[in-house]
Amino acid sequence: MDSMTNDPSYVPRLKRKKKRGLFWRVFWSILMVLLLVGGGWLYGTDQGLQFRRELVGSVLATQHGQYVKYVRFLLSKSDYDQVYNAWAHPKVEQSQITKEKNNSEKSKQNTAEAAGLKSFSDSIVVDKVNTANYTAKILVIPDPTTIHVVTTQLTNKGQPLSDLIKQNHGVAGINGGGFLDPSGNGSGGQMLGIVISNGQIISTPGGNNVKALVGAFRKDGEFITGSYSASELLNLDVTEAISFGPQLIVNGKNLVTPAVSGAWGWAPRTVIGQTRNGRVVMIITDGRFYWDKTHRGASMGDMASLLQKYDVVNAIAMDGGGSTTMIKDDQLLMKPATNTSVGMRYLPDAWVVIPH
Repeated sequence: MDSMTNDPSYVPRLKRKKKRGLFWRVFWSILMVLLLVGGGWLYGTDQGLQFRRELVGSVLATQHGQYVKYVRFLLSKSDYDQVYNAWAHPKVEQSQITKEKNNSEKSKQNTAEAAGLKSFSDSIVVDKVNTANYTAKILVIPDPTTIHVVTTQLTNKGQPLSDLIKQNHGVAGINGGGFLDPSGNGSGGQMLGIVISNGQIISTPGGNNVKALVGAFRKDGEFITGSYSASELLNLDVTEAISFGPQLIVNGKNLVTPAVSGAWGWAPRTVIGQTRNGRVVMIITDGRFYWDKTHRGASMGDMASLLQKYDVVNAIAMDGGGSTTMIKDDQLLMKPATNTSVGMRYLPDAWVVIPH
């Protein structure tokens, strides 16, 4: 007994119990403080409200309505209705259209030859932006008349972006619009909304005179966005068009309000737009903690801010999430947030850069 009590490493059981009790009291006290402070921020500040809106919007944007019930409690009915309406019925503005239908001189000044480059592919700028919440890859294409909509050659099934680019002799591209996928397996067989390729109507939501929100290129390379029917687009000399949304920038104005940003939340994103001098800007981001385990994704507000840095005057979002894909010179520039045998979502259509 004496040897035990004289041992300096010996601690009486009572003291050890007291230390363990003290530890847990401190732990629970800190946890309660954090919950109170966090809850106060989450439910007592404008920033917390916006955070909750974007969390709910992130689920809405997946277009899997069965999951909304798990986050619906975060918002009051009025706040939820506001988020849902901003997502389901985004504000639409018509971009200004130049009077000339075939002003090809503007696009010629942006070609690789005019810049003294060896090949068109060399003229495409590839940028990268890293943030705490996402990584963005940006393509800047000098000649807008090289941007084309290409569509799957398969029946009732989409194709990976790599195939869509290769079979059309392209050098780069991004995914396009949405598609019907009732089983959730990403087959991409049935495109949604208006799709026009090489001046031919491929898809309409309910007939050639039914309007839908689109991003489109006219024959002269001018990018326009707004609510149009397929017939109206052809009358405007549009050769390439895809439906999706929301609009991000129209006539140089940022359309992404906090309500819009909240309605779409955070996710992998794909957007396309045009700068004031005619260059085409394509941007994708990662997200959903897939490519980088710390990246939740970008908001629509984030995308609008990126586009403004490139002096984009008209831009619209394309399908995001697992569809978000970008390729240049046969290289996948970012791992898509999807699981397929080819490592990419099967797509019904895409925006592809095809040199003249």
